[in-house]
Amino acid sequence: MENYDPPEVTANFFILYKDEEDYLDGWISMEPSLEEFISVLREEIEYSWDLENVDMADYLLFHIDLDDKNNLKEIKDNEYYQLVILLQDIFIVVLHKDIKYRIIENIPAVFEWFMGIL
Repeated sequence: MENYDPPEVTANFFILYKDEEDYLDGWISMEPSLEEFISVLREEIEYSWDLENVDMADYLLFHIDLDDKNNLKEIKDNEYYQLVILLQDIFIVVLHKDIKYRIIENIPAVFEWFMGIL
């Protein structure tokens, strides 16, 4: 058991800045814990947008719930994160907290991205 290496879990991800125009997307490895995953997201944002010390409190983390009409479900704690990484298809959306919508049809950039990968 000590040599067991669980398979890597990956997800499609989309990060949208508060201007609703700047975004990042692609594939990302789902880390073992929510804290580690948020750290990877922070690094991705800092590197891609050439920023330093991004405050992840300015962003909210969601997954698209395919069973609930493609609504965004917030990932608030590690317990829920552990359930998300067990899903067969994982779509992660990170929104700046200034974006108030939680239905993907109301966020054009997210909607276009999601429809393009389905």
